[in-house]
Amino acid sequence: MSRDLPKLSGPIEIASLGAQGDGIAETEHGRVFVPFTLPGERVRAEIAGRRGDGWTARLLEIETPSPDRVTAPCPHFGTCGGCMLQHARAETYRAWKRSLVETAPRQRGLVAPDFALIETRPATRRRARFAVARGDAGTVLGFHAPESDAVVPISECHVLAPTLAARLPLLRDLASAALGKGQAATLTATETETGLDLLFTADRPLERRRALTEAAAAAPIARLCWQHGRADPEPLIQHATPRMTFSGVAVDLPPDPFLQASAEGEAALVEAVTRFAEKAKSIADLYSGCGTFTFPLAKIGKVAAFESSKSAVASISAAANRASLAGRVTATARNLESSPLPPEDLKRFDCVVFDPPRAGAKPQAEMLVRSRIKRAVAVSCNPASFARDARILVDGGFALTALVAVDQFVWSAHLELVALFRR
Repeated sequence: MSRDLPKLSGPIEIASLGAQGDGIAETEHGRVFVPFTLPGERVRAEIAGRRGDGWTARLLEIETPSPDRVTAPCPHFGTCGGCMLQHARAETYRAWKRSLVETAPRQRGLVAPDFALIETRPATRRRARFAVARGDAGTVLGFHAPESDAVVPISECHVLAPTLAARLPLLRDLASAALGKGQAATLTATETETGLDLLFTADRPLERRRALTEAAAAAPIARLCWQHGRADPEPLIQHATPRMTFSGVAVDLPPDPFLQASAEGEAALVEAVTRFAEKAKSIADLYSGCGTFTFPLAKIGKVAAFESSKSAVASISAAANRASLAGRVTATARNLESSPLPPEDLKRFDCVVFDPPRAGAKPQAEMLVRSRIKRAVAVSCNPASFARDARILVDGGFALTALVAVDQFVWSAHLELVALFRR
């Protein structure tokens, strides 16, 4: 531990759970965040570094456990940073997730309407980003430790769908073939309807091309791509076109497609979005990805999809043509962060759906309040940016009238929201 870091003089008491799932203690050195703890517990911890105006700490010992503590199902819990709250009983965990929905709007002076919290099951994740690294002892595949770049190797994972969890040895073998000694990368794995879609992302070009392509040639996968830096993903092996079906429409997926983490989560989000957009005749689907909401919305009215990824736009257009929906679905490449749809372009829509990245949709929200749009449906994976955008809409004359929360990232701090705004 660095000499510059303060030392805790004794046990500390955890007062609450923070937005990232860490236990929070108020100490003589200020606020301290201790992962894998619960309110009411007395623990010994070691300060490890700064976080905002507080400190992060490593848990050393639990002197007084909470009655809400349960045995975590995963043997990697406590070292792996993928899950933060496997140690909390279901009621405690559920209350914390609800608090994430309520707290962020309150901090912006808003009151969240009564909402349903839809919970998805463990062992349903069909998409995951793994950390991989090759060192002196060989290749490791897993997730980063909390507040660290160190990779915790995993032999099992209780959030992954069984079909994806069974692929862990295969993924490790492919990473071993791909990486040179001392190299690290991210490996994104997606279970599609036609097979496993894989993408290595690294900071340098692929050096062990022959070793990787030979290993992948006999592997039971649909596609394997490599991406370095900001270059476009390079397909290396493709045995089948990765494909997913959205509301009966088959979509061929580009490399590194945006896809909801689980089928259960996707179904819950689609149900909320289509219910909030019911009876709309002309709908703008902003940040549309590959059409998760586009094609379900096309059963309600005409849909214009806007997405920055040109390959995703091409996938939507091709799928719409195959399904004879070209007159009902259009797709346009547009960076909505730098070039949001202005009021004059929004005139033809009577409902706008927007599902931005974690940073939110501030520029587009500002355009919505200047437009004549009467109904907007916001989808968000970040309660904080959602609350900021909601404040913009409310200040512009919208009312937040309905809200649904979907917990498809079990045991983590991530949460999906769908909100209806009207004016």
